[in-house]
Amino acid sequence: MKIGFTLKPKDGNIEDFEKQIEYLEKIGAGSAEIPLYELDVVCGKKIIKDELKLLNKFTLKSNLKFSIHGSMSVNLLDEDYLEEHLQVLEKEIQVCSDLNIKILVTHFGHTSVATSQNQKKYNDLINIQKQKYFEMAEIAKVHGVKLCIENIFPYTDLHFTALPSEVSESIREINHPNARTTIDFSHAYINCNLRKKDLIPEIETMIPYTEHLHVHDSFGKFKTMYTYIFAEDITYGQGDIHLPLGWGDIPFDKIFSSGAFNKDIFFNFELSQRYKKYYSQNVEQAKKLISLVK
Repeated sequence: MKIGFTLKPKDGNIEDFEKQIEYLEKIGAGSAEIPLYELDVVCGKKIIKDELKLLNKFTLKSNLKFSIHGSMSVNLLDEDYLEEHLQVLEKEIQVCSDLNIKILVTHFGHTSVATSQNQKKYNDLINIQKQKYFEMAEIAKVHGVKLCIENIFPYTDLHFTALPSEVSESIREINHPNARTTIDFSHAYINCNLRKKDLIPEIETMIPYTEHLHVHDSFGKFKTMYTYIFAEDITYGQGDIHLPLGWGDIPFDKIFSSGAFNKDIFFNFELSQRYKKYYSQNVEQAKKLISLVK
């Protein structure tokens, strides 16, 4: 697996990537995820060539393998702004192609709790999303890009999104080689706890379709209590807090020893710069987890 980390620009500054990439190479990482959602490469649904050129400069001179995380706001269950989301997703596919990057991570859709309780309405939205993912996968195929659709969790108690098993069911039904998945373990943990489902069987349904992993620890607790700052969510152990391995209680050993992961995929840590001092340690922990894979 290509072990790596999500790059973290300050105020969208692509030049910050140069030293971060050098550091990742120094500690023995093999990959990096580019957070396109934090950059100005796409502006007004147009590609800014100067920003793209600058990004290309740093990727070309590195030996790392790169993936791209597209806009988190892309939501193909959003009927009001569906065409806007599709236009952005198509531009992000183009950016991947221009940079010769083969993986674009995009989020599975989310909707309101009220909509999810109207079964016919919700099924209609899911069917539209599947149709549009197929169309986007066809475009991605032309560009040599794979969409790796990520399981998410409800961001508030007014939101609803699919369990990992429901994501994998959609991907199976889309049945396109360029529509694959990204497993986010913390997202899965939170959503499974909310829906009272067992984590490991849910994750195992996604594994056959997975080509990208988002790895970070948490306690699987949906955030319900107000805190003054994000660091206090860490203190209380609530929410999607992106911790180094071993700080939370996700059973990674059990997951990797029971799951038949493809070993030629991205093992990407989504850790902030506050945990940079633990990056090297997490690379070694990743190698141990990978050694457990059947």
